Amino acid sequence: MSLASFVTQVREDLQRLDDYGLATEVDISEEIRLSSQAVLRATVQLVDTTELHIRLFLVVKQGTLQLLSYAYQYQQADGSLIFRYDNAKHRPALEFECHKHQADDSIIPADPPTIRALVEEVMDCMARRP
Repeated sequence: MSLASFVTQVREDLQRLDDYGLATEVDISEEIRLSSQAVLRATVQLVDTTELHIRLFLVVKQGTLQLLSYAYQYQQADGSLIFRYDNAKHRPALEFECHKHQADDSIIPADPPTIRALVEEVMDCMARRP
């Protein structure tokens, strides 16, 4: 998949939140560098006052799109964590690179979800909230 196609797919997947009437604002910015690197950031304000923040750094190496770093954070309006997927290094080091932070402060191994799967998880969380 090309960088441009990937960015288009992210935009379409996040747009689903707005299409379902769940978002009050969707802000996406991308910076594509030399057609081989991209930084993508998105913030989605949701109708229940929660927020979804996305940061991706992608590169194309030998024709293959690679996700170098990422953070997908879903949080309350006051900044308290609902969940976050990322591959940031920790000290002390975790036994796994890709992981998920949960609201109870636990950290579990987790591959980065697709943006479509992330949107589904956010919608599931919203549906379960009182």
